[in-house]
Amino acid sequence: MKLYIVRHGETDWNKQHLLQGDVDVPLNETGIDQANKVKELLENKPIDLCISSPLSRTYNTAKIISDNKYEIITDSRLIERGFGELEGKSVSNYDAHLHWNYQLNINNQGIERIQDLFHRVEEFYQELKKNYPDQTILIVTHGAVVRAFHYIIKGYDENTKFLTFAIPNCKIMEYEVKSS
Repeated sequence: MKLYIVRHGETDWNKQHLLQGDVDVPLNETGIDQANKVKELLENKPIDLCISSPLSRTYNTAKIISDNKYEIITDSRLIERGFGELEGKSVSNYDAHLHWNYQLNINNQGIERIQDLFHRVEEFYQELKKNYPDQTILIVTHGAVVRAFHYIIKGYDENTKFLTFAIPNCKIMEYEVKSS
C-alpha cells in the first residue's frame, strides 16, 4: 500500500497562530493556492481513493487535489486533535511539550490525550492495511494526525520526542506500507 498524507491548506487561524482543533475553519486564499499546487504534484500519480477528515478545511483541500478524478470519503478519526478550552486561542497558551508527552498523557483544559489520538489513528491505519493492501491512498487530514501517522508508520516509544517532526500546510508525506 502506498500512502500520500497531506495536511490541509492554510486557514486564517493558521495564519494568526490560533488553535483550531475540531473547530471547522475554512481554507483561506493561500490554502486554496497550496491545494492547487499539491493537485499539480499528484496529478500523474495513480491514486485509487482519497480519505479526508470531514472538516471543511480538509475536505475542500481534498476536493481541489482530487479534481473529481477519484472518490473522496470522510472519516471522523482523521479530525484534528481536540484542543478543548484552548480552541480559537493563541498557540502561546498551549504547552506542546507537555501535551505531546506520551508518558504524562494529560488532558488538562479538555485537550485530547496523546494516547487517545494515537489510538484512533492506529485503528484507522490498521483498517487501511486490511481493506486496501494493494492500493494507493491519499489521506487529507490535520497536523497532529499527520504526526501520529508518521510515528505509527516509522515507530515510536513512550520517550519519543514527537515535536521533532513538523508538518507544514499542504506538504505531501509519502509512505510505502507492507501488508501484514
